[in-house]
Amino acid sequence: MVRGGALWYGVVGAEVEMVIRERKKELLKRKKEEEEGENHADDVETKKRKAFLDLLLDLHIKDNILSEQDIREEVDTFMFAGHDTTAMGISWALYNIGLRPDIQEAIHEELDVIFGNDDQRPITVEDVREMKYLECVLKESQRLYPSLPVIGRELEEDVVIDGYTVPAGTTCMLATFMLHRNPEIFPNPEVFDPDRFLPENCVGRHPFAYVPFSAGPRNCIDGRGRADKSNRRSKSEVEQLEKLSL
Repeated sequence: MVRGGALWYGVVGAEVEMVIRERKKELLKRKKEEEEGENHADDVETKKRKAFLDLLLDLHIKDNILSEQDIREEVDTFMFAGHDTTAMGISWALYNIGLRPDIQEAIHEELDVIFGNDDQRPITVEDVREMKYLECVLKESQRLYPSLPVIGRELEEDVVIDGYTVPAGTTCMLATFMLHRNPEIFPNPEVFDPDRFLPENCVGRHPFAYVPFSAGPRNCIDGRGRADKSNRRSKSEVEQLEKLSL
């Protein structure tokens, strides 16, 4: 398994590096043409928003702020945040609903209301916003099996907890896997129950009691954004096709 993972990351890493190198060549060529008056900067800079990689390469080529290794690490972060977390979230959600036909039926009923008899049409952003129960299902799945089971933070100042002083500079580890199983917040924590996340059941719950993508200024770069929407969209597409069983 470890060897397979290393091989996979090696292949992906080589592809990422090739894309970065090729794009860098294109931007350097374009920069040279602009300097020689063969190209107009306005054509490049103002007519469309830049891709993420182009923004990073600008900081490397024009401002010399980022190294090529820095760019590679930033791209790796976005690839992990946008794809690996989504894949894990969908896998665990399918597993959980495969064990619960009643919950699966409730999802189908919600999708029937949204799509009616036209289950072949493309899913829109508006459709995703209407998938309230499916959102609860995904949140409950992330509660039991969070994409980030452990989160690390370095204290900027001393913190006193139950009479003990934890000094600044200490790296504290938060096990979300255990936090989400606190019976005082989530009764019968081992039970898969999407109703926990219905609006009326969330009243009074501490905002940091549920943090599958971390929280604060250093939270997951894609949490509750693209990954969450991708989870709902992909999950609904699977549900539209057939029922699942394990």
